[in-house]
Amino acid sequence: MRAMILGAGGMLGHDLVSSAPEGVELHALTRAELDITDTASLAARVSDEKPDVILNTAAYTAVDRAEAERDLCFRVNAEAVGELVRIAARARARVVHFSTDYVFNGKASQPYKEDNPTDPVNAYGASKLAGEQALRTSGADWLIVRTQWLFGIHGKSFPRTMWERASAGLETRVVNDQTGRPTYSKDLATAVWQLTERGVRGVLHIANHGQATWFEVAAQVFSRAGRSDLLRACACAEFPRPARRPRYSVLDTTRLEQQLGGGLPSWPQAVDHFLACLSRGPRSRRAPEDDTT
Repeated sequence: MRAMILGAGGMLGHDLVSSAPEGVELHALTRAELDITDTASLAARVSDEKPDVILNTAAYTAVDRAEAERDLCFRVNAEAVGELVRIAARARARVVHFSTDYVFNGKASQPYKEDNPTDPVNAYGASKLAGEQALRTSGADWLIVRTQWLFGIHGKSFPRTMWERASAGLETRVVNDQTGRPTYSKDLATAVWQLTERGVRGVLHIANHGQATWFEVAAQVFSRAGRSDLLRACACAEFPRPARRPRYSVLDTTRLEQQLGGGLPSWPQAVDHFLACLSRGPRSRRAPEDDTT
């Protein structure tokens, strides 16, 4: 199988590259090597490399900034995706595209299934939904992977920030009224390759097992650092931000579990694994250059 990864310099892109199965002929492209909004260059690379599958992790992910940069956000997350799938359809390449829990409004009281109605509450979520719709109407062969609360070794993430604050002895307040499913990029990448090899199609939710608030995630990190005394819970209203967030955006992963015969490890296990990896050596602390949440 020949696989092209777009956004290979980001958090998820890194882990897709490092976890690629044996026998996969990999063409991994960072944003510096290929800007997804450069349609001509994208078409030329696909024509030259003739991938069987294109895994697109490239995205505009600055959720708050997207409220002021809506046009740029839509150009990357929707218009460029539309061009990508048209190019892929002509090349008969399957597209694995990554989306987000932010396509939902957060008013549910139980986990969101793949076919539940979408209703994004911010520009970023609307742009990702538009990207999904571009795939659905493209005639290409596709898999949309919705995930959420992504963290990993490469680049910035919430658990990393919490670990740094705990290690520095900084008092920290974290919101306790937003609920989701933390997702470890390494676990996500492994599952995506399994699904890709099996030719799974449609929309699929992937996240680590179990739900949590941001405060509960932070509490585990501060506990592991031996500094639980520094952490305080607070409400979202105490931290107003330009973009609204869904209060409850837990993704239902039943379909994933049916496809793979089981789900991902629990999020506490994943956070512990992340912290163990973090303690073994430094990684880049810059924000991922092109990735999805």
